[in-house]
Amino acid sequence: MIGARGVFPRPRTPAQRVTGAPRAWPWALPVLVLLIPLLLWPLATILWRGLAPEGVPDAAAIGAVLGDGYYWERLVFTTAQAVASTAVALAVGLPAAYVFSHIRFPGRAVARALVTVPFVLPTLVVALAFQQLVGPDGLLNDALAWFGLGRIEVVGTIWAILAAHVFYNVSIVIRLVAGVWANLDPRTEEAARLLGAGRWATLREVTLPALAPAIASAAALVFVFSFTSFGVVLVLGGPGLDTLEVVIYRLAIRLVELPAAAVLSTVQIAATVAVLGAYSLLQRRTARPLAQRSERARPLRDTSWAERALPLCVAVVLALLIVAPLAALVHGAFTVGASGGVTAANFARAFEDPGRLSFVEPLNAMRWSVTFAGGAALIAVVLGTLAATAIARSRGRLAALADGLLMAPLAVPAVVLGFGFLITFNSGLTDLRGSPWLIVIAHALIAYPFVLRAALAVLRTLDPRLPEAARVLGASPLAAWRYVELPLAWRALLVGAGFAFVISLGEFGATAVLQRREFATLPVAIYTSLGRPGLANLGQALAMATILMTVTAAALLLIERVRYRDIGEF
Repeated sequence: MIGARGVFPRPRTPAQRVTGAPRAWPWALPVLVLLIPLLLWPLATILWRGLAPEGVPDAAAIGAVLGDGYYWERLVFTTAQAVASTAVALAVGLPAAYVFSHIRFPGRAVARALVTVPFVLPTLVVALAFQQLVGPDGLLNDALAWFGLGRIEVVGTIWAILAAHVFYNVSIVIRLVAGVWANLDPRTEEAARLLGAGRWATLREVTLPALAPAIASAAALVFVFSFTSFGVVLVLGGPGLDTLEVVIYRLAIRLVELPAAAVLSTVQIAATVAVLGAYSLLQRRTARPLAQRSERARPLRDTSWAERALPLCVAVVLALLIVAPLAALVHGAFTVGASGGVTAANFARAFEDPGRLSFVEPLNAMRWSVTFAGGAALIAVVLGTLAATAIARSRGRLAALADGLLMAPLAVPAVVLGFGFLITFNSGLTDLRGSPWLIVIAHALIAYPFVLRAALAVLRTLDPRLPEAARVLGASPLAAWRYVELPLAWRALLVGAGFAFVISLGEFGATAVLQRREFATLPVAIYTSLGRPGLANLGQALAMATILMTVTAAALLLIERVRYRDIGEF
């Protein structure tokens, strides 16, 4: 009782409880203080240099872009392919989320780690894996030739882009939706069935409304990533399949038309912020308090025959979508340059230093990758927890705006963020050129929205009577958060931290702009090898990509094992 009195010292009067009600701005303020100089300032620098190349604003660039039908076509195509990618990812991911949250089968932790690997791989590696699978010399065409069938052209079509986007993003749906689905109180569904509701009616009227915030969260993330897709479209796309991100890259890097690139960057950022704001409003209307439990999955032997068939169907789909490209990547690492045989020479070559100035040593790159990932995950957990608490406690018409602002890093392409850092922090006391801290900060900004969304999905659905009861007993808002809300959201924070770590491991866009040879990461080493001609360099890149995939899978599996042993499901 003494310890309890230390936490909850004295019951408060009604007036005191009103004045002690939790507010959002103290939690959002530290995040905004960091986002202003580390995000908004670099973006403002980019836009100013693009729109005012001579130091004076020039409206000609805006008029030229808005009056060009080509850019409007690219905007429509970018939106359409993002919508299609989101729809397919939900169609594939929701059944898989049910399997992972309701059925305990052998190898579940390994399978969950496996389906997450594609998302945290660099987009360059994802595109490379699909080239090895469905490219002109890929495994699919080799299999068709073996059966005497004609070759098919998949690379350079919209189908390759959609498949790669689903491959890349389906784990978002599985992880975020399964995390909430596993913790729904089954008594609500049981009550609906006792009242006469059938299985589908219960799903439609009870389960889906409770899952709506998580589904909307996953859909918003998939849409934003597909809308801002760069590496996948650049490698796997063809004529007429350029997204806004690719157009911006070509305008800024190849054609050096900074004003037009700045205008399109503004349009892209505004569109993604609008999507996140609309999602926030939808989530607030559908979120409701949930009673939570630590474990819901049943052993496979205790399920019906229909439920046993569902994991098999999901396994087949995920094998074709995820395992096949990864297997093609590994196959290429052992066969490219082997003249029809199998060899480990590509892996041995990956660790040889030929003395070239552009060579990046993989072991050193791996050490830096882990170092950056650890630092970025720590920063992302702190920022994401504060931001999620602020959004969960916000009220009124500005709630959606606050959600969009705090999710702003998600709306900024990694390459744009890297260039912003490069041209902003380059003089005086803020001259950080060549500093590894810029990479840590960039990785943290890219990863922290995942911690935010993972924590928010739980914080918004917590029963508000729990922290209110703590405040009635005399706890301050901070004490109620620390001793009531934070323990209930701990599993979600662990998921977000794991995402932040592995996303940092595979981040390529901002790192490619900010890196130097002495602290290059493994994705940069892969890109360096791909930039050199010859099968030997291709094999080396495939070998390093396989190493990155293996390290990522091992990290995710470790997270799953720790979570299962200590805190159960998610």
